[in-house]
Amino acid sequence: MPQIKLSKINKNFGNIQVLKDVELELEPGEIHGLVGANGSGKSTLLNILFGNPVIRNTGSYSGSILISGQPVQLRSASEAVRYGIGMIHQEFALISGLTIAENIKLGREKARGITEKLLGYDLSYVDRESNIQDAKAAMEKLGMEIDPRILVLDLSISMKQFTEIAREIDKTDLKLLLLDEPTAVLNKEDSRMLMDVLRTLAQKGISMLFVSHRLEEIMEICDRVTVLRDGAVISHYRSHEFEGIQIAQDMLGKEIIQAMQKKSAPLREPIMEFKNFGAAMPGERLDDLNIEIYKGEILGITALSGHGKLAIGNGVMGIYDTWGSVKRKGTPLENSNIREMISRGICFISEDRRGKGLLLKHSILENIVFTAMMTKDGFLHPFPLSDLRWPDRNLSSVFAAECIRELSIKCESAQQKVEELSGGNQQKVCIARALALNPEILFISEPTRGIDLGAKEIVLNILVSLNKKKGTTIVIASSELDELQRICDRIVVLYEGRVSAVLSPEDDERKFALALSGESVDQIA
Repeated sequence: MPQIKLSKINKNFGNIQVLKDVELELEPGEIHGLVGANGSGKSTLLNILFGNPVIRNTGSYSGSILISGQPVQLRSASEAVRYGIGMIHQEFALISGLTIAENIKLGREKARGITEKLLGYDLSYVDRESNIQDAKAAMEKLGMEIDPRILVLDLSISMKQFTEIAREIDKTDLKLLLLDEPTAVLNKEDSRMLMDVLRTLAQKGISMLFVSHRLEEIMEICDRVTVLRDGAVISHYRSHEFEGIQIAQDMLGKEIIQAMQKKSAPLREPIMEFKNFGAAMPGERLDDLNIEIYKGEILGITALSGHGKLAIGNGVMGIYDTWGSVKRKGTPLENSNIREMISRGICFISEDRRGKGLLLKHSILENIVFTAMMTKDGFLHPFPLSDLRWPDRNLSSVFAAECIRELSIKCESAQQKVEELSGGNQQKVCIARALALNPEILFISEPTRGIDLGAKEIVLNILVSLNKKKGTTIVIASSELDELQRICDRIVVLYEGRVSAVLSPEDDERKFALALSGESVDQIA
């Protein structure tokens, strides 16, 4: 008997049908891949299965769901949890003001025995030390050694993802685990560790619905794959039928053209210099960075999770405490002043686009022009005979329309709220906001995190075009080494917060493997 069976699942948001007669079933212990382009309906299907209120508040869904043969209506997340369903969210369902341990054990806290006996569970005292130890053990299963008492708001994106995963694997009554892009912010080594954990869960009879844009992971770990396109099931495949090119074409309905740039020796004219630079980003601490960035290059930064790659952009903009020196064309920078950094032509696009990069409740247009308005008086009219200024709506509208066209942002209009866009289109809005600042140097972290294959190539091509047409110097911190090798002039590999090696994209894969593990690359000719 299937662990879960979906029959003729339909869902509309207003007049738009986002799921169309979806049929799907999972056996006990099966890892089932669910793939599709952004906007294909994957997240909506997961939201139905996890009882997300957005489904109920927008007219619910039609069709049937059977769990172990019994029909169920999943109207809330608490109902889903009672049926043994857990979910790892792409955009994190964590409470920032709580610690790692508090997030992992939330709703399942261990109580001090005597107080529970005297007062009952609801009024008992929480056994904090026991909960901290449980959380520590759950993180260690994922290969992460970190103090569970650290606040989530201080964590890097990758550590937040590990916290999400740890919360679910800490549960003892889990039957079905929904995974929405669980490896989007992880590098390959960390992803392999997660795959091992998932295989162990499957051996215990736990079923998994695994959503990922990384087809190599889908084909490595899944027993079956279902492909969605425009809300409908296009195809099903069993493991012996997996073929990456065919699955990708099913997803997109067309062939994928990869972003590439012809490598040329950049001018060895330093535009920025880091000397003994460090940043206290929890889970991504950078200790001693010494590099020069050359004018007009695309520089890649890569490392295993927790080794500092995300701290560079965040540190440059003073988001975390820093030390050491940063110079631009020989002039020291006051990197604790974001306005000052932007005025010097330096811009940063965060890896946490929803948490730090976007005004989710505001329109595409407002998101694109907001930072330029606030820091450079862009898109503003002077008020006659005063220092006051007000928004130039015509100029803003023209620029936003140009960005939507040039970056292929799929939307109803520039007035649509950003929270309603797919991940790939949200990332394009972040890039459009950076373009409004006309940066000379652009730092961008995890630019293709959680977006589909087609959108990834669009984003990478945008960065290459920005570099070639405008001469923008670009520094990309990414877990996706293959992407960096396709578009970068040089790649800096970090280990434990320090430079392990500076390599050419054409260098032997073994050199990258050694550098990522902190070993010397000189032994390879």
